[in-house]
Amino acid sequence: MDLFSALTAGGTRFDKKRFSRDISLFQESHKRDENEHARATEQSAGAALPASLDFFGSHKDERAVAEAEAEAAEDASKHRQRLTTQNSLPLQRSELPAFLRERQLKLTGTDVPLPLKTWHDLETRWHIEPWLYKNLLKGPWKEPTPIQCGAMSVMLDRRDLLAGAPTGSGKTLAFVLPTLQLLKRHQKHGFRAVIVSPTRELAQQIFSHLQLLADGEAFRTCLLTNVTKATSDSIKKKKFDILITTPLRLVHSIEHEELDLSQVELLVLDEADRLLELGFLEQTDTILAACTNLSLRKALFSATLPAGVEELAKTFMVDECRVLVGQKDSATATIEQRLEFTGSEDGKLHALRALIQAGGMQPPVLLFVQSIQRARELFHELVYDGLHVDVIHSERPKAQREAVIQAFRRGDIWLLICTELMARGIDFHGVNLVINYDFPQTVQSYIHRIGRTGRAGKQGKAITYFTKDDAPYLKSVVNVMRQSGCDVPEWMLKLPKPSKMLKKQLRKKPVQRKDVRAASGSTSFGRRLANRQRDMVQASKRRQKFKPQAKSPMPPP
Repeated sequence: MDLFSALTAGGTRFDKKRFSRDISLFQESHKRDENEHARATEQSAGAALPASLDFFGSHKDERAVAEAEAEAAEDASKHRQRLTTQNSLPLQRSELPAFLRERQLKLTGTDVPLPLKTWHDLETRWHIEPWLYKNLLKGPWKEPTPIQCGAMSVMLDRRDLLAGAPTGSGKTLAFVLPTLQLLKRHQKHGFRAVIVSPTRELAQQIFSHLQLLADGEAFRTCLLTNVTKATSDSIKKKKFDILITTPLRLVHSIEHEELDLSQVELLVLDEADRLLELGFLEQTDTILAACTNLSLRKALFSATLPAGVEELAKTFMVDECRVLVGQKDSATATIEQRLEFTGSEDGKLHALRALIQAGGMQPPVLLFVQSIQRARELFHELVYDGLHVDVIHSERPKAQREAVIQAFRRGDIWLLICTELMARGIDFHGVNLVINYDFPQTVQSYIHRIGRTGRAGKQGKAITYFTKDDAPYLKSVVNVMRQSGCDVPEWMLKLPKPSKMLKKQLRKKPVQRKDVRAASGSTSFGRRLANRQRDMVQASKRRQKFKPQAKSPMPPP
């Protein structure tokens, strides 16, 4: 049955004679389509014809090209595999000296574990949890930094650690990842790891890192600071695994029996040089006494490791390993450091405004002063200069401080005036310049301050103003600059080194300085405020002069 018969079956009779011409045209078109399809099929089959069936050798050229392409792809694959295998091989003892020199890494201690070479070592040597390895690779960490290479291996081998590395070198990840790996998963045993930082801002930053790495897992982390609302009942009920806190808040909870630290397996002290100073030492002792687990391991991290701090650390650490990156108590080489003499206090403000007018201050910029009062005074001086400026210090409420930090990170604030509160640990991406408006009281303070820039391998600048009153302490900063590879004038290198007594006096009590408002002279905030009040009074008098007088009431009849 032809097509038209099928279409007309059971319906109206189709007149073939009448439409014979149309039928013939349709059939010819159909046959032509079938022939073209058959030829295409034959060509396709011929192109894919195997060598065993190619009796006449008609497909020799095509086969040769395909074989060459396959061979090239296989060679490339083998080459990539060979490179991957070479890079994934763990570090060997014979490679260790060259590895340490390349990364400026120093390891001291008894039987120090070999550093990790690549992230792949975490799988091969320590069998890292799959979820943790996945989150690590998803993050911004492309390869381990020197401090991560040395510190992670020590912590993962459950050894006490004393680690020192420049600011911005990745110390936070160096202890957060091993902490999660050692704990592995959530257990309802209470706190098993405690991380202590000197400031709540730094504690919040550590908490953010931990949340990023623990994404998708049921780890319970408690952020406990003076402003958090966690109570003893809520802490006991949720059975947290990790505690991130500040020393004062933790000691308060210990003394009031709100926390049980008997199950803690790992204690991390971030910014350890600060936590082992006289102001925090008693609190740190209380924390150590509360961690009664016999298998407790301790890890101390800092950008600076003074000799006194190391001696104190050795009193409570067991068979510790020491990991040091670069020169001890030195800044990273990515920071261009400069000292600028301003003569007196009033010269600082002139130098700062000259820097702004010359276009030498590219936001965002951090500016450090030595006291809260001076931070307030300088803010009132600069707020009228057309800058997006703000101030942060410990007396501002937590909500305001967090809002200022977020605004600074967004770029809404160009210049942030701050005290030592912001000198440690806080990671601000993209800070181009750090200005030490007031000379730092210690070398450690200087290193931490300028370490807010030049982080993660990026370039940064640091300018330190000094007056004749700061001259006796200048040599300490000059030594840091020289160790970091900065150009230092010859006359600065010949300056006398400050005595231990002099440095101790400066550490206890900063240099007495003239108030910023008094030093600014006629441009002071007080003068501007007085002028504004005078103008307001004069405007009020003018309004009163032209105010229509009310009509006096008529006397009673």
